[in-house]
Amino acid sequence: MEQFVYTPENLRKLQLIALDMLRELDYLCRKNEIQYELDGGTLLGAVRHKGFIPWDDDIDVRMLREDYDRFCEVCKTQLDCKKYFLQTYRTDPGYRWGYARILRNGTDFRRKNQEMLTMRRGIFIDIFPCDGMPDRQPLKAIFNFRCFVIRKILYSPVGAVHDRNCMKRLIYKMLKHIPPETAFKEMERLVAKYRGKNTKLVRTIGWGGKEENKGFLREWMLLSCDIQFEGLLVKAPVDANGFLKFMFGDDYMVPPPESERKPKHTATYIKYTSQ
Repeated sequence: MEQFVYTPENLRKLQLIALDMLRELDYLCRKNEIQYELDGGTLLGAVRHKGFIPWDDDIDVRMLREDYDRFCEVCKTQLDCKKYFLQTYRTDPGYRWGYARILRNGTDFRRKNQEMLTMRRGIFIDIFPCDGMPDRQPLKAIFNFRCFVIRKILYSPVGAVHDRNCMKRLIYKMLKHIPPETAFKEMERLVAKYRGKNTKLVRTIGWGGKEENKGFLREWMLLSCDIQFEGLLVKAPVDANGFLKFMFGDDYMVPPPESERKPKHTATYIKYTSQ
């Protein structure tokens, strides 16, 4: 399918819909004393641009598992269900990821190469739960490998068709026969194993990357402060500098070359809703 072409106008429209969802999340979290923080490029945008990175197309937040579970529970009765939908593998049988999203009802966002997935679609913000993990090897490597296998099982319908490596496509085709429920049960076992343990490091089990494998400092998630994001006061780590250096390196305040300033989510179709 043809790739959706972003323009400054339609990208800004998408950003404003995501900002509306962040406003709702912030309201619910403050009302119910739930801790959250901006994550990744969203935090970088807040620090470097006081809002979105101009070419960014989504919003990411992180929560420790206890806050994440409370947030999901609160959403059952307090989220404005006429406007929003909390998407998890428990609320949407077709959803295959190990973290939550808030979707804007009445919108559509179709990721390129994910057309075969049966999950509900819409413009979204991501909410990543952070679980305890081992601080030392070899337990840390074993834990990360289990996270890796979970993620690959869940991604297998996409990888079986679109991975560029033919051997990887073959492996994904075999993994595709494992029900996603098996992966989610394994994820829940890992969550339970470290629930309530004050580990130094945390990570999102259902997400990958070198930063997740290294582990984030728990203290980054415990100490927060207000920060401006598009005129909205939201939550960020007190040590945002340390967090951003960990994710992006010492020169995170320097924007990338023009050639790299592109939205990260490649779409084939986006439907917007009126504000």
